[in-house]
Amino acid sequence: MSRHIHLIKHVVLCFVLLGWTLAAAAAEPASEDRGRFLRLWWYEPGIENGNPVTNRRFRVNSPEAVLHESFSQRSETKSSGMLQVLMPENLLQISGAELALEMWGGHPGTANRRVTLNGRTTYPLPNIPGEHCTHFYPVLRLKKTDLVNGHNAVQFACDQGSTFWGHFIVDQACLRAELPPEHADLKQAGLDKFTASVRAAEEGGIAEALRVSLQVGPEFVVRIAAVDFEARYEGFDENGDGQTNDWHGFTKARQPVGHLGSATSAPLETSWNLSMLPAQQNMAIRAIVHFNDPANLIYVTPPLGGLATQKRDGASVRVVAPKDLPTRFWSRANRLKTCNIDLDMDPTKIERAELHVAVWDGGAGTVQNYFTLNGRPLTVAGSGKHDTIYSRVPLQLSWLVRGENRIGLLSDTEHHGIEVLLPGPAIVVRSRD
Repeated sequence: MSRHIHLIKHVVLCFVLLGWTLAAAAAEPASEDRGRFLRLWWYEPGIENGNPVTNRRFRVNSPEAVLHESFSQRSETKSSGMLQVLMPENLLQISGAELALEMWGGHPGTANRRVTLNGRTTYPLPNIPGEHCTHFYPVLRLKKTDLVNGHNAVQFACDQGSTFWGHFIVDQACLRAELPPEHADLKQAGLDKFTASVRAAEEGGIAEALRVSLQVGPEFVVRIAAVDFEARYEGFDENGDGQTNDWHGFTKARQPVGHLGSATSAPLETSWNLSMLPAQQNMAIRAIVHFNDPANLIYVTPPLGGLATQKRDGASVRVVAPKDLPTRFWSRANRLKTCNIDLDMDPTKIERAELHVAVWDGGAGTVQNYFTLNGRPLTVAGSGKHDTIYSRVPLQLSWLVRGENRIGLLSDTEHHGIEVLLPGPAIVVRSRD
């Protein structure tokens, strides 16, 4: 019965996420089959940027918080939920626009997260049913008529829902203007003829590995500051968007996390090890190219599709999720939280195993072994900086048992401790058939 309930919840989650994805895409859908130039305009805190600071994080609250007996005088509730982004773009010369966000989902049960551009269109943000701990990295396609050439008011809001305090955090916000290749600024920068693509080839001597490289004219190599390689495949949902088969990875403080890898000098390439991915077809890779000048310009290559894992004789890879993921999967004040991952296989046939998990790190307090697998401590958090941490931890095979493998989470902080973010922990297992 519990597995059926978990499946139903997963289906509901997918429909909810699909709803906001379709609503955002209805503006002006981006095309993946060609390269795209995007100019990035970031939210910058500070009154000099039109953004007075009331708290070290940008907070969004439900209306009830300003009259709450306990919360109303805290710095968090002084935020109006509005930020401004200066985007000095001639809107007649761009081919599209996006809003990209780094979000902590906030208090579980927060409802109706949304964002309005300049008082015009309101776009739904991810709203997951139930009371789960979440993180999100949505990219919303915008109507160009939502924008202005100047300071853009970006108003976030939410409802209290079923929680004690409707609340979430926007760590980063970026308006991205898509420039057509003939844009005058690209010509002035000498980039109007720039094109790039990605190539994947078997890496010599390494089984189940690809060498992924950027193909670009030699005259442009010196213009490139960095290249981030991303992949679309079936695997662990580290970015928490409810999709296991999509573009993987996310950004933290504007830097890539959970992607294939980055290169900052020639050769512009990285290695992709496929040995811990489930067998699959139709994978793809793409590259995000960052330039030295202009520094706020990126180029997204067309995806290279048609990739697949190699044939594995007598071996298979599975991503095994918890059968009993708790809601409000957080620990504080010495309240132990647990879940179980059921491995229905002979442990002696397991060749390799990894634990994947994303956490919001509010601190473990004085607890040493704050996160355990079958009583064995694993390091999945940091020093309590209230940031998102994605971990991929190799497991000793002797730690695993057939049947239930117990995950334990314990923090003794008085306030916000450690929380496990959706989709929860998972064990990726490679075993002999």
